[in-house]
Parts: sequence; structure tokens; C-alpha cells
Amino acid sequence: MKVAVKLAGVALAAVVALVGLDLAGWPGLAPWLAAKADRGLDMDDGARLHLLWNPRLEAARLNVVGQGGEPLAQAQAVRLNWRWGDVRAWRRGEPLRLRLVEADALSLNWQRDANGRTAWPVQPSGTRDEPAKLPQVDHLVIRRGQAKLDDAPLRLKADARFATAADGRWSAQMQGQLRDQQLALKAEAGAGLALLAPPEAGLPPVRLRAELTQRDGRIAFDGTAASLLDARALDGQLQVRGRSLADIGKPFGITLPNTPSVDLSGRLRHAAGVWQLGGAKARIGQSHLGGDFAFDTRPARSQLSGLLRGGPLRLADLGPAVGADKAPSRPGRVLPDRPLDLPSLKAMDARVAIALSQLDLGTANLAPLAPVNASLVLENGVLRLDSFNAGIAGGEASGHARLDTVQTPPLWQIGLDVRGMAIERWLKFETKSMGADPVTGRLRADVDVQGRGRSTAELLATMDGPVSLQIDRGSISHLLTEASGLDVAQGLMVWLRGDKKLELNCARLDGRFKAGVLRPRSAVVDNRDTRIDIDGRVNLSDETMDLRVVAKPKDLSLFSLRSPVRVQGTLADPRVALEGKSLGGKAIAAIALGALSPPAALLAFVDPGEDLPPVSCDGPADAPRAEQGRPARAASAPSYPASRPGPSLAEPRRS
Repeated sequence: MKVAVKLAGVALAAVVALVGLDLAGWPGLAPWLAAKADRGLDMDDGARLHLLWNPRLEAARLNVVGQGGEPLAQAQAVRLNWRWGDVRAWRRGEPLRLRLVEADALSLNWQRDANGRTAWPVQPSGTRDEPAKLPQVDHLVIRRGQAKLDDAPLRLKADARFATAADGRWSAQMQGQLRDQQLALKAEAGAGLALLAPPEAGLPPVRLRAELTQRDGRIAFDGTAASLLDARALDGQLQVRGRSLADIGKPFGITLPNTPSVDLSGRLRHAAGVWQLGGAKARIGQSHLGGDFAFDTRPARSQLSGLLRGGPLRLADLGPAVGADKAPSRPGRVLPDRPLDLPSLKAMDARVAIALSQLDLGTANLAPLAPVNASLVLENGVLRLDSFNAGIAGGEASGHARLDTVQTPPLWQIGLDVRGMAIERWLKFETKSMGADPVTGRLRADVDVQGRGRSTAELLATMDGPVSLQIDRGSISHLLTEASGLDVAQGLMVWLRGDKKLELNCARLDGRFKAGVLRPRSAVVDNRDTRIDIDGRVNLSDETMDLRVVAKPKDLSLFSLRSPVRVQGTLADPRVALEGKSLGGKAIAAIALGALSPPAALLAFVDPGEDLPPVSCDGPADAPRAEQGRPARAASAPSYPASRPGPSLAEPRRS
């Protein structure tokens, strides 16, 4: 019995002593353990270490140094709280978690190299050659502090200052670079905002205001969050202003197109690595857009998804994205040759639905497309525009596009199908002599081309594939018809009595691009008065053209030059001239007849016309080139009854 009592007394004394030592902070133990651990920790001799119930370290001074003796942190009046379960998780490889970091003053130097290694002693093994995860801090109270940040994995280089007021409110300022973009950050938060927090922390959101300014932009947030650096439970209103969407997205690793100035607002939320922007409203240049988007950072390749809606979207506001915002660098050229930002397409994946009320083509001479629907898909560096469908001047345009940046040079593939488009509604121009709508009818077009290049000019210079255009139930200006045949007498009569429309028998172009050169296989415009054949080439590689237009009147003309017209030169400087051989023959004949009798010279310019059958657009396209002079028959095309204006988005197209 006495032995048991003695043992119980010894145990009780040991417990009392243990509790007493823990309450006293184990004097001298913390400095001794820091030196023994060889982790670069140095603290004052009066530091107190509490190991029971509420584990914590309290020190008047705490310094952290690297292996080379470089200072990593200097703190005054420090208190660190943790739980032993967090320590065990840390030793299993999870991030170091501290429940509280409090200091009157802190000077911090945080660095990680490209492999994630840091001089900080945050690895359980003590080695500093392994990638390090960012420590998690549930509650951060720094009354005044400063930090120098150089984190290669985050691509962040910055200097920061931060402070906590007496009522717990927190503020910070930071200046530096994020992903090579110069920026400045100002933030204010309510009491209790964590620096980094795991999901199981369950910390309540607190008020957060932040403003990030770039060289020519500003991003402002007003809402709540449970932690700062990982934006846990973030929810609030976002406002963005900048000179381009691309500039705004670069600091965050988001691939966005180059655009004119941007003004955007919406509700921003973040949870478990997924960012959501809801109810977004944006003005980009003169375009008005909206939508709902999600950006998932959890996969190895971040994923953007959502719906882009609104309108109008002006094509000119997308000019920078396709290199069309600057004049070509080569003199005498018109095609944009600025290289596109293709490498950025490999930075992430995307799947975005598009539903626009209107696509403005950027000129008063062309009617807008309305509505416009499509699906934009970016996957492993391949950009696709799928299921494109748009209303266009009473008709319908559908198609697809594909850009493969994995191949070198990048491969472009474009397919377009237009049905029932009213030319007179889409093309808006008027001349005094011919009036409005010199050409009318329903256009059908088929384009299936591909090319390679890093700019619009390179793509067009390598384009291959067929092109087909046809006008159904159309008409053409009588004056324009006579002018194409250089019929002076008939043209003068039409001009005096007023221009009228001539019904088209057929108007069609069948051609093919090869290495950027378009050569018509069949190009014909036929009405009861004249048949016009076109031959030659348009070279998009050097931006030159050489076309021959031959008009063949079907009726008598008292004074007609009837000479083929040559359209030559460049796209920037086209030149129109008469073909000298035919015109010279008429001149020689006129001189010869004039030698017999001066009035007889006019007989050389009398054209009896040709007995040509109407050209049909309902047969195969077997027409020879213009110089062969035989009737043309263009490929078949569906025709719409006069009572029916052709297909529209509201009325499915019938075959």
C-alpha cells in the first residue's frame, strides 16, 4: 500500500511539474530545440514553448536564415499556434499549417525557384532541395510588416507592405510583376481573414476589397472571402477596365484575344479551384457583350467554359485578334501580315457557346449577320469554331473553322455554306447613274479551303480548295451590262431613258484556290441582252490580279467597241484597261472604211450581236474559259419559288 501511495505521489508530482513547466513555457527549451534542429531558426532566450492543450510558441524575437546565412524573416513579439494533428500531416507531406501567426513587426523574404525549391525550412525532412508547398495560415495578424516576394512557380516578383489595425481590420499594398505584367495591388479586409486556408478549416467569409492596377487597366473586387492568397469562398462584384482583354488575362494565365478597350462587370465567385463569372456585362470597343463563364484551374491544363451572349459584336473590335488592327508591314499590300499570338492557344483549353443578337461587319456597305450561334472549342492547341450558323440578309450562313497550332506552320481549315442571301439587302451601295441595287438575287456560296501560316497574309497566300458562288432569281443593271460590253450607243440610250433591271439567266463562279491563286473554271453572267465571261487569276500570295472580262452582246448595237476588258495590277492599286488586240482590229477596219467614205468608218463599230442560247444554272458546270467563246452551263442549284424569299433561321431550309 505504501509503495502504491508513493508511486501515485510521484506520478502526481510529475504531472504537476509537467503542467507547471508547460504553463511556464518550458524556459530555455525553445531556443535549445531551434539550435538542435538546425533549421535556421534563432530566437531570444526568453522564448516560451507550450506543448499541451493549446500548442504555441511565444517569442520576443524570431529570425529565420537560409543555408547561406541570408535573412529570410525577422519578427518581433511573435506568437505561433498549431495543432499536433497538423504537424503529423506536415510530416506526411502535406503543407505546413499554422492556426495563428501574430507579430508586432515582420520582415519577410520569400523565394522559390522554378522547381519549387525554397531556402525556407518548411520541409519535414529538413532538406531544401525538394519542391515546397506554400504554408497555410488560418489567422494572420501582423501589426506592421513588409515582404519581398520572388516566387518562380507563381511567376510573381513583388514588394509588399501590410498591417492589421487594433479592431482587426487588415490592409496591404503590393507592387511588382505577375507573369511579366507590371501591377500594383491594394487590399482591405475585415478581422479574421486567413492568408491560406484548407477546405476543412471552415473559416467564415469576411469583407474584402481589392484593387489591382496594371499599366493601362484596373481590376476591382468588393465582396467577401475566407482566405486571401487562395481566394477561398470568394464572392463579390468584379469591375474590370483595360486597353485589351489579352492584357487583362495575362497576369492570371488566361488566354483571351487582343481587343480594343474593355469595360466589364459581373459577379465573381471562387470555390475549390473553380472561378465563376456570372451575369457579366462588357463593352469591348463599340461591342456590347455578356455571359456566364467558369475557369477551372484543377486540371493540368486549365479549362474555360461558358456562354457568350449579347450584341452587337463589331468585327472591327476583333481586328487586333487577327492582326488586322495595323497596316501591313510590306509596302503596297492590303492583307494583314502581323503574326497572331498562336503560342497562347496552348496555355489552356476552352469550350464556350456563342449566342449573339448581331455581328456587325464593320462597314455601312454590308448588312450585319443576325442572329449568330456557334461553339468555340480550344483543346490541346487546336482551336475550332463548330456549328456556326447565322442569319444573313434573309438567308442563312453555316460552317466551321479549325486552327491547328500543333503543326508547323499552323494549319487552317475553313468551310462556309451560304443559302438564300439577298444580295441587295446585304450589299448597300448606290451610284447616281445606276441607282440602288444594281445587282439583286439570292446568293448561294460554298467554300472549303485550307492554308498554313502565322498571319492572315500567310494563310491566304497558301490557300487551297474549291470556291463556288451562284445567284438565283437575280437581276442586273441594264446600264452595267452595256458598260461591261463597251456598248456606247446602247449605254447612252439606257442612261437617257433611265436604268432598268435585266433578269439574270445565270450568274455563277466555279473556281479553285491553289497555293493562294484563284483561277475560275467557269465564271459567267448571262441575261437576255449580254453574256459576260470572266477568266484569269487572283494571286493572294503577291496580291496581284490579271482578269479578262469578255462581254458578248446578243442584240444589235450601232456603236460598240466590244473589246475585252483587262483588270490587272495589285489589290491595293488595280488597273482597268481595254485589250489592245481586239480594239486595234476595229481601229484598222475603221481607218480602211473611212478611206472609202468617212461615214463608213462607223460601220466598223456596228455590232450585230451573237445568237447565243441562254446559260442555265441548272446543269453541270462544264463551261470552258472565256476565250474559248462557247455557251456556259453552271452547276446545279436549288431555286426558290417567287412566293418564297428563301431560307431563314426561323424557317428551316428545304431541299
